[in-house]
Amino acid sequence: MIVKNGLVAFSGEDEFLRKDLKLQDGRIVEIGRDLTANHDDEILDASDCWVLPGGIDPHVHFYDPGYTDKEDFAHGSAAAVSGGVTTVIDMPCTSLPPVTDSRSLQEKLNIVSPKAHVDFGFFGGVSRQLFDAGCEESMASIAEQVMGFKVYAVSGMEEVWGALDHWRFRKVLEIAAGLGSIVLLHAEDAEYVVNASKELEKRRRDPEAWYLARPELAEVLAVTSALRIAAEAGGNVHIVHIGTAEAAQLLAAPQIEGCRVSGETCPQYLAFSLDDFIAQGAVLKIAPPIKKSANREKLWELLKLGTIEFVASDHAPGTAEEKSGRDIWKNSAGIAGTGTMLPFLFSDGYLAGRLSLSRFLEVASENAARRYGFFDRKGSIDTGKDADLVLINSRENWTVRGEEYLSKGKLTPFEGRTFTGRVEKTLVRGRTVFDRRQGALEAGWGEFIRPTRSV
Repeated sequence: MIVKNGLVAFSGEDEFLRKDLKLQDGRIVEIGRDLTANHDDEILDASDCWVLPGGIDPHVHFYDPGYTDKEDFAHGSAAAVSGGVTTVIDMPCTSLPPVTDSRSLQEKLNIVSPKAHVDFGFFGGVSRQLFDAGCEESMASIAEQVMGFKVYAVSGMEEVWGALDHWRFRKVLEIAAGLGSIVLLHAEDAEYVVNASKELEKRRRDPEAWYLARPELAEVLAVTSALRIAAEAGGNVHIVHIGTAEAAQLLAAPQIEGCRVSGETCPQYLAFSLDDFIAQGAVLKIAPPIKKSANREKLWELLKLGTIEFVASDHAPGTAEEKSGRDIWKNSAGIAGTGTMLPFLFSDGYLAGRLSLSRFLEVASENAARRYGFFDRKGSIDTGKDADLVLINSRENWTVRGEEYLSKGKLTPFEGRTFTGRVEKTLVRGRTVFDRRQGALEAGWGEFIRPTRSV
């Protein structure tokens, strides 16, 4: 196949370049102007399209197996490709069994592989329960197959997936370092959140109560502690879904040699404020919660500067029933976001002038591939790399309608928002897996990917 006549986005470039791409056996084999097609070459005309490297969504909860009333790999990965995402990394704690050892990993892999429209990786995880039972062997059994190990400083699933205190967190960092792996942390201070929640639940049921139980300070305390512990342990830690700019700013502080830290944020923190949460209610309930309005532009600035390395969706839809009712404590947390992540970043980030083209490519594709050890294959458009591409119509605005989502989750805080640039086609390893006129194609085409190294 030759992708012709498109304006192509290359890593490190701040302007699109008109180039043709020749694809063969799932990879990009040649880049040039006016490439000559052989008699058997399929031509994909990309006129009027921007051609981008496929988005990488390094934080999704597809709930499969176990909680497939919320989402499954077929619907979640279909939603991903509809938004130009070609690789996802699925979290370990929201499937049954959770991914904690080689047996549970293989069981999950067998179930989700026939459903996947995208290439995908897994994170492993360590709960307090697993730690107390002895986690070294289980971590070692999957360290070469997972992108890292997820842990919680405070957990909403305490009975089945308990949070780690500071001592246990340090020990997991040390074990992971010995295995050459990363520890991912949900960073909210447990003492603050648990006690504030108990008090507020006695007297308030409104969305603001959820925020007051988990304010900016809860993230700042947790990130401060985590970075200090990582510096002592010489660990490799990544802070997931940072919603507080002050907490993200801590990632820029000088670190002790041998300690690697990084962080991600999500579109929802860049797009919305506490006022939106109060207005929308459970549709916008997430953890950590949406913060005050001054926070948004500060997060954009930290993303632009590189303090925050990349963006992830934290896709975790709840059912309509779980999102209904007026008791915010009983509503489920999470939104369907993988299908809007890249369009939001392109429209409200790059086109709005908040991000240069090169920086947009880093936060949407390149940096996650680098961090989790598969940039040798994915994350940019270059010869020898997988032909993971998204073609975006440069002339079309479109409006988000949750009922049109390919995810099982149809509720979205982005309902009614208009973006510029619509995904026309998504290719994974040279095969079209989404066409706007035909929908998601090729379930089962997606392959399981492992890290070659992390940074």
